[in-house]
Amino acid sequence: MSHLIPLPAYLVERAPSAALSSVSLHDAVSTFRRRHRELIAAAGRWALERGVSLPADHVALWAASVEELCAVVGSGGATGPWRVSDIPRLLDTITAWCSVTGCSPPADLAESLWHLYGFFATTGRLHRSSDALDELRAAVVVFAAFDRFRPATVTPPAPTAA
Repeated sequence: MSHLIPLPAYLVERAPSAALSSVSLHDAVSTFRRRHRELIAAAGRWALERGVSLPADHVALWAASVEELCAVVGSGGATGPWRVSDIPRLLDTITAWCSVTGCSPPADLAESLWHLYGFFATTGRLHRSSDALDELRAAVVVFAAFDRFRPATVTPPAPTAA
């Protein structure tokens, strides 16, 4: 006699999806968009001048995560100091922050972080004790390359026979 034993729900890895994400990123970061509006506006102008995409919600998500890390976002938007070794912790914090707030991390966030650190460096907002821009950008590319911000399509395993 065989019985089907379903895999317990807590063992099934769930992929980010619209069904699991009940809060839009826009709504989740609204407080941080208001709190950091000057920085976000300056980053937006910088991006427009260069013809690159740097969504306000992505900058606000970065700011929310930086606040979570208790890092410094000073007046005028000065940031840092940033080290390459800080990037994995920042990315983990972004992922956790999105999970707690119920929104999905944007799939193109790594690209936005690339431009955001460029904005900080070219406008004098990156702390002078930070690692070089090229090193910070390389860390974003390397540590975000593990599909951290790309929705995975995970199919729960079928129940197994005992």
